[in-house]
Amino acid sequence: MPLSISDESKPQGLKATVPVMGTPMKVRLERYLPDLRWETTVVEDPNGGPVAKLSLRGEGLLQDVWLCARDRERQSISAHVGSVAIRELPGQTGTEVLQELTDPDVVGILLIWLSDTDSPLAYAVKPGKTVSLPRSPWKLSVLKYTPHYSVDRQTKEVTSLSDKPENPAVEIRVEGGKQEYRQWLWSLFASSPHQEQQLPFRARFVDFHPGTGAGRYILAAPEGSPSYLLHLKDGKKHIEQVEPGKRYPFEDGRYSFGVDEVRPGARVVTTWKEGSEVLLNPAVVATIIQSTSAQQVLLELGKPYHHKTSSGTLVVLYRRVPDSSKQ
Repeated sequence: MPLSISDESKPQGLKATVPVMGTPMKVRLERYLPDLRWETTVVEDPNGGPVAKLSLRGEGLLQDVWLCARDRERQSISAHVGSVAIRELPGQTGTEVLQELTDPDVVGILLIWLSDTDSPLAYAVKPGKTVSLPRSPWKLSVLKYTPHYSVDRQTKEVTSLSDKPENPAVEIRVEGGKQEYRQWLWSLFASSPHQEQQLPFRARFVDFHPGTGAGRYILAAPEGSPSYLLHLKDGKKHIEQVEPGKRYPFEDGRYSFGVDEVRPGARVVTTWKEGSEVLLNPAVVATIIQSTSAQQVLLELGKPYHHKTSSGTLVVLYRRVPDSSKQ
């Protein structure tokens, strides 16, 4: 739908509604902004998890970012020079377990809740390792680890698509008395995405696979304890307590990061606001209406917005066409 803006340097209200052909949806255009700006803040949330503020520095780089352990889109940052990811460890995870992460065969931490009221037990995950769970009849064994879990469609066998930790998972066996359970646990999913036999307790796998190259870090944020950084140093895994003010180098030594702050029980919120009256980052504020529901969206210039519905995905794109009569 053509949209006429009288002065592209001035914010202005819009009054137009566009029906989406073949659907009951409509897109209501509400306001034009010449300079859309995003603002990131951190708010306390009793249901939130740990968040960490990183300061990225280097040639032409001066940026602060927030990582959020419970937000899939904010759990890590990655570039060709290196990466940083955050992992939440609820309960009192001792330094002994964290130090075990330096073992070349250890791939993560397994959290076990024997009851809803107890803090989780924490064990370093090492294929072939067997432990007896205290105050219970259960014995747990780690059978297999796969960094990039997938299932072959023909053979139905579990396979790994690569050596990179794209979808890390472990298979465990639990035995007690005459009962036996076997199940896969995925680090990316709090619960099993497949229908499988349920374990007699709640379990969660948290991967700590820093990769094979230098400059890749995993920030461990245990509840009520100092944070630690796991990374490769001289080809071996190394873990150290986070020090405020210290710079940690990426693979390209011209770039580094610092951990300025780690907060528990919080979440990261991104909101928009109107900037200057200069044509810098034009956008349109709109609302997608479907039956009785309405969702406000920001249509940034040249960036497709994907709105998921029960019947598919609606893609809305705002493009700028200069007025040829003014040229």
